[in-house]
Amino acid sequence: MINDDKIFYNPGDLVLVRHDVLENKPVMYVVEKITRSIMTKDGDKDNIFVGIKCRWFDNNKVLREAIFSTKDLTHYHE
Repeated sequence: MINDDKIFYNPGDLVLVRHDVLENKPVMYVVEKITRSIMTKDGDKDNIFVGIKCRWFDNNKVLREAIFSTKDLTHYHE
C-alpha cells in the first residue's frame, strides 16, 4: 500500500535523518528547497525538485551543509 501523505518542509524547520542505521543523527535546520531548471525539446522550462538543503554542526562544532531527499528526513519533535 502506498502512503500518499505529503510532508512539506519550510526554511527554519528542525529535521532529523530518518534512517535508524546511523549512530549520530544531528538535529538539522532547513535552509531552502533546491530545484534545477531543464529545457525540454519544445523549448519550455521545467523546474525539477532536487532536495532540501540542511545545515547542522558536527561533533567538532564545524558547520556542515548537505542536500537531502524529503524521503530521508523527518520533523524533529522535542
